[in-house]
Amino acid sequence: MGNFNTGMTEGKLTRYNASAGSGKTFRLTGAFLETLFCGRGNFREVLAVTFTNRAAAEMKERILNSLSLISSGEQSDYLSHLASKCGKKEELIRREAREHL
Repeated sequence: MGNFNTGMTEGKLTRYNASAGSGKTFRLTGAFLETLFCGRGNFREVLAVTFTNRAAAEMKERILNSLSLISSGEQSDYLSHLASKCGKKEELIRREAREHL
């Protein structure tokens, strides 16, 4: 996934610093989904700062698409990771995704 500097955590602030094309949007989408499914905080308190409105729209679209794929039983790049990271069965994550949509 490219060079990602994710070791900058200060309190509840995590900064991701990476070059273009390194997978930042993928990682930020995954981090948001982890917060949503692992219960490590209120997803309504997540603030993602991007340089452009287009990047923000892309991240929102990826989150909604991922929730849709997970909830409908389709293949998702995030499902197995979320199940492992959150200690939940995939079916429970799918059910929760339906509730979040």
